[in-house]
Amino acid sequence: MDAYVLHGPGDLRREKRQERKPGADEVLIDVKRVGICGSDIHYYQHFKIGQFIPRAPLVLGHEFAGLVVEVGSEVKNVKIGDRVTAEPSIECGNCRYCRAGRYNLCTNLRFMGTAATIPHIDGGFAERVVVPESHCYILDDSLDYGAGAMIEPLAVGANGVMRAGTVAGNRVLIVGGGTIGQMVLGVASALGATDITLADPAEYPRSFALSHGAGAAIDPTETGIAEKLFAGGGFDVIFEASGAPAGLSFAYTTAARGGRVVQIGTQPDSVNLPANLVMSKELTVFGSMRYAHVYPMVLDLIRSGKIAVNDLISAVYPYEKMQEAMDRAVSKDRVVKVQVERK
Repeated sequence: MDAYVLHGPGDLRREKRQERKPGADEVLIDVKRVGICGSDIHYYQHFKIGQFIPRAPLVLGHEFAGLVVEVGSEVKNVKIGDRVTAEPSIECGNCRYCRAGRYNLCTNLRFMGTAATIPHIDGGFAERVVVPESHCYILDDSLDYGAGAMIEPLAVGANGVMRAGTVAGNRVLIVGGGTIGQMVLGVASALGATDITLADPAEYPRSFALSHGAGAAIDPTETGIAEKLFAGGGFDVIFEASGAPAGLSFAYTTAARGGRVVQIGTQPDSVNLPANLVMSKELTVFGSMRYAHVYPMVLDLIRSGKIAVNDLISAVYPYEKMQEAMDRAVSKDRVVKVQVERK
């Protein structure tokens, strides 16, 4: 099959890969739409993410939707011709975290399109992918392939919002206006938050947020802004989605007394933080790792019209122009989400 294969930093090649046949409980999906994630960009630029370093050429892409073209002998609920999206994180089902229902913390987790799994599992920057039936979600007629490929990043935002508990009636701050920050905004708005502020140094993410549910947007690099916000009462719930140490520090500083901070963005291994604020303000700090049990909720929010998911797609490139799509995503020029389409 045809695929775009990453061989090193900035080295994305179109070439032929061996197509894997689906196992007894798996389905083969003809990929129609795939999104470019921040982690895809990081792999493309650095050929690694933290301790995850590819040991072989890698097919990226874990945000995808497509058409089922073959099913295994034991598949019961998905059939050839179904339009589906899929959860790309594949848990073992046996470790204590899986048994407790927290499968996103699985100690044996496999993840498509990343170097987190040895051997690597090819992702959606290809003509076809093989996925367990249990990880497939059928798209009804109200959802096109573009929306289907947005379910995964929306699930990341939804998991973060769910980790915080109730957001309705709270003052909410989202630090970072990239893809995940905008996803958090959409989910928080859909779940009843009406007093939402987004913080980002760039103008475009702020203006986009203001037109998609945020009541205010601020530049966190403005001198004295964090102290001013806290003096004005601070925020009850803060979602850190920038992955920048300064963003996480900003979250702690602007949190109201008794506030909740949810860290979604991946930070460097060592970060200087005003940690005494956790004690003096009695902050509650949560981590949010990928997602668990949120795909059905996200699908319902989209079907109900509470999230206009297609508005978050900034550009769609044909499969033949994957390199141009990657360049656009890397540039971050007026971009929330870049997708690639196969006819």
